[in-house]
Amino acid sequence: MRGRLHPLGPIAFAVVVGISLVGGRLWAAPPEAAVPPPTEGAAQPTGQPAEPPVDTDTRPLAPPKSPAPSPPPAAPPPPAATPAPDGVTPLEKDELPNAGYVPGYRSYQGLSLGAAVPRTGAMAGNLTPGFAAPMPLSQWTFRWSGFLNDSFQSSIGHRMTTNADQTGTVFHIPPVTVDEYASFLGTGTMPGQWIALNMAYGNPIVTANIAINTWNPTEPTTYYQIGSQNFISNIYLQFDIPPISDLKLRALVGYFYTTYGGVGQYGLGMYTSPLIGLIRGVGEDVVGEYRLTPTVRLLFEEGFMGNRNGKAPDGILPDNGNAGANPSLPADWIAHLHVGLVRDGAPTFKAQLHFITNWAQDDRVQCQNASVLAPAGMPCFDNPTTREINEAYVPDGHITVVGADASLNSATFGYLGMAGSYTKGTSAYPLRGLATFGGEGQPLADRWWGTGTGGTGSLYAAGINYTASLGRIMSSPLPFRSDGPDLTLNAGAELAYTVTDAATVSGATVPGNLPTDVDLFNHRWRYKVGVDALYTYWSWMGVGVRVDRVAPTSKDAEQTFWVLAPRVVFKTNWMTRETITLLYAKWFYGPNTHPDASSIVAPDGRLDDQLIALNVNMWW
Repeated sequence: MRGRLHPLGPIAFAVVVGISLVGGRLWAAPPEAAVPPPTEGAAQPTGQPAEPPVDTDTRPLAPPKSPAPSPPPAAPPPPAATPAPDGVTPLEKDELPNAGYVPGYRSYQGLSLGAAVPRTGAMAGNLTPGFAAPMPLSQWTFRWSGFLNDSFQSSIGHRMTTNADQTGTVFHIPPVTVDEYASFLGTGTMPGQWIALNMAYGNPIVTANIAINTWNPTEPTTYYQIGSQNFISNIYLQFDIPPISDLKLRALVGYFYTTYGGVGQYGLGMYTSPLIGLIRGVGEDVVGEYRLTPTVRLLFEEGFMGNRNGKAPDGILPDNGNAGANPSLPADWIAHLHVGLVRDGAPTFKAQLHFITNWAQDDRVQCQNASVLAPAGMPCFDNPTTREINEAYVPDGHITVVGADASLNSATFGYLGMAGSYTKGTSAYPLRGLATFGGEGQPLADRWWGTGTGGTGSLYAAGINYTASLGRIMSSPLPFRSDGPDLTLNAGAELAYTVTDAATVSGATVPGNLPTDVDLFNHRWRYKVGVDALYTYWSWMGVGVRVDRVAPTSKDAEQTFWVLAPRVVFKTNWMTRETITLLYAKWFYGPNTHPDASSIVAPDGRLDDQLIALNVNMWW
């Protein structure tokens, strides 16, 4: 009814009155801003009433009047807008042009997920990352670096029988020489192939790293190097933990490889095999540094890895197309520990100790009597074509490496590095992931201990490398200017000794009665030594020469050979990042020189003794 009051009327009326009273206080003039008392002699601030004159009249004063409220202080002028850079439109509303796919962002148009979303399961904890979303440049940055070493190389030989319309001199690509990468007979005289693209994106604490590598580019891939396409060979996260007092920590998690025992200042040295080991796989690696004194630092490192590919499925035939995937090889594991000391100063001294172990515990590589491969009651047989392993009985393999290295770095007298290691293998032929001085399990058995051992034996190795600049030595104590002529020297040597154990494997006789091939490896010494000199007289050219002597075995002196390799180096400046090298090499073989368990052999068994090469190199 029109004359009746609504039941909620009093409540609404009270709310309106309360809001009016409170709002009147809230929307009244703001309180007077505090003004510091004026200093003596200073003028009164603008807007402040002048002090009233002192009244000396003695008559009773009337009640004082309330002073008029002071007007509010003038609002400060708005800050001047920062001018936008040329060609950049200032951001005036919540829009991210070309933002990529940011989950839930209002300007994204589409009925499907963005193309940048990976086809993987959702992350734990209802966490949805913003795939391809931009980040502030001050916090997240992208960096990339790389290395290019590419060469044309051809060996020169002589035809055994020359017929009409045939020349006596022949050229072979790839080269047919005794020099081979990762073999003890390799000297590095032949320039190798390696292309690397390293990309990193992250902030000061965490960085994602991806490396694309190959030792044989796609177009020039030859028939026997199909497996060289490593493609993405490193993919891991790096955590640089903020320092805790004098302690610094860094952690790697993902797929990567680490190398120990390099005796060169910026690499392995004159020769390419690490004297302690190279580790690759999926796992973690934690490195720490603690400053003991202002000049002494303690280094420590630990890591644990597993083989990424694991065991290949049964039925696969190893070939170049699948990078030699072999169902007889198990999934294996690697654990390693390292500790070292660094003394800063002139010169800088560094010493380290290393322990690495590689092992396998996989029952799938052995033929089982009760399995789909061998029905119950059917005996298992050994494959006679694999002399290094008995498929009917596959023991768990082990490799243990203990090593040490040290270096002395002087700005005047150059860099001296040395390293040594002891490698012990037991049934190590199937193991992968740890490349010792002699390689992984298979090359250890084939090249160092003999196929009949199954990868059981001991290997002692030591090496030294020295690099110096004659210009720096002669200009001391004055600093050397790098933009002038200089003669650089590089010298290195490696020594190895092997001991093999008798083992009963496929085709072997009674333990202790060593087969002939094992006797050739037992108590065998090997060494190689080389010297390299490069003289740069002009900013754009230098000339160099390298000499190596290699003794593959102490049991046959007629296998020893020499290598002489002169070269001309072109570049664009005294200090630059690129070189173009023209090289000629000559091998002086012994009567019994032959490759070391290599598949690169001429059909008639002869080796070429000359090489020509054009090599281009650059890093960035």
